[in-house]
Amino acid sequence: MINRNRPTTSDDALSFMAEYGRAYLASGGPTSRLEEALAALGKQIGYPTEVFATPTGIFVSCIDKSGASHTTLSRIKDGGINLGRLCWLEGIFEDVYSQKISIVQGLKIMHSKALNKPPYKLWQSFMAAFLAGFALSITDFTMFWPAVASGIIATATWWVAGPGLSGRITSSIFRDFMGATVTLGLAAVFQLLLPAPFEAYSIGGIIILVPGLALTTAIAELADQNLVSGTAKLMQAILTLLALALAYMLFHDLSDSLHLLPAPSAPQRQLSLLISIFAILVSVSCFGILFKVPVKALPWATLTGLMGWLVLRLFSNSDYLVAASFLGSLSVGLISLTLGWRYKIPSQVFSVPGMIAMLPGMLALTSMRNMAMGQQAHGIELAFRVAITAGAIVFGLFTARIPFALLGPQHAQRNI
Repeated sequence: MINRNRPTTSDDALSFMAEYGRAYLASGGPTSRLEEALAALGKQIGYPTEVFATPTGIFVSCIDKSGASHTTLSRIKDGGINLGRLCWLEGIFEDVYSQKISIVQGLKIMHSKALNKPPYKLWQSFMAAFLAGFALSITDFTMFWPAVASGIIATATWWVAGPGLSGRITSSIFRDFMGATVTLGLAAVFQLLLPAPFEAYSIGGIIILVPGLALTTAIAELADQNLVSGTAKLMQAILTLLALALAYMLFHDLSDSLHLLPAPSAPQRQLSLLISIFAILVSVSCFGILFKVPVKALPWATLTGLMGWLVLRLFSNSDYLVAASFLGSLSVGLISLTLGWRYKIPSQVFSVPGMIAMLPGMLALTSMRNMAMGQQAHGIELAFRVAITAGAIVFGLFTARIPFALLGPQHAQRNI
């Protein structure tokens, strides 16, 4: 029921929009969708609204009935990907927009403890991090005990870069640096105990840290003419890569100073198709848990990731670098948009875990590592491949929007 005790004031509208925008951006929501949604809400309630959002803050300005302008600023001190909270926020916004509840009631709900209630328990997230690291290592190197060690390292890395230090260190880039240091150090210890390719131990922790999703999101924001937000996210991704490269250089220099053997690398090995499919299902599901995908949507998010990976594998030949990424992301976009329209939740819930297998994160780290080690030519070549791959993923997702946009605005969910 709508609270009709008093009309909605401009202060009510500003308070709701600022709080909603802060929580939405802190949960990993796209700025372009937020700006469009809040502007539409302001028009709906009779207060013309202008919104300017960045990854670290949101400005909201609305004009009241007398023509006076009111502006507020809300800061985002720390953020991440929380797809469960994103769904919850979208549900509140839909109820307010459709006038099922008032803005004052919506603001009260957002101030409740339910907003910060995680969809998974802490031990479930620990298990997800372990299984993700195990699945990534066993898929590429087919070694059981190094895969177990990779799972342990991935769990420790996720804890250090995430909940372990988030309350003490506000800089996510420094937390990523600490996580990379933990990954490389533990990988070196395990390699001394059980000789195996260094990458077989470190891949789990590295994939958790590499900003492949941030790179792709940054390009998407830039392509959507959201230049400030896109540039900010791009710089954050680049700084994260620099932090990982610095951690690797420190590790390499320390190994040299102690006269330790250099960490050997090894070519990746291929498992059978059925085992690879099972490993992809496990890894995508686990990343879905780490991204806090709602429980009911997790199976569909996992299947979306599998379909994208199968398309990517079909065109895995190096001659089809752009086609593989483009068609894989196109399939992920079409499936996630369809599921988002069907279940009335943001399609980002399905597309974010679904892109895990396609993100150029490991390639980006390899590029930075080669340049850090003095192999500039090879590093620049890999960096170019990273940019091309990320661009192909973004434009594949954009292309997936076209049929939904043609069907009408009620089908066009611009939230990948």
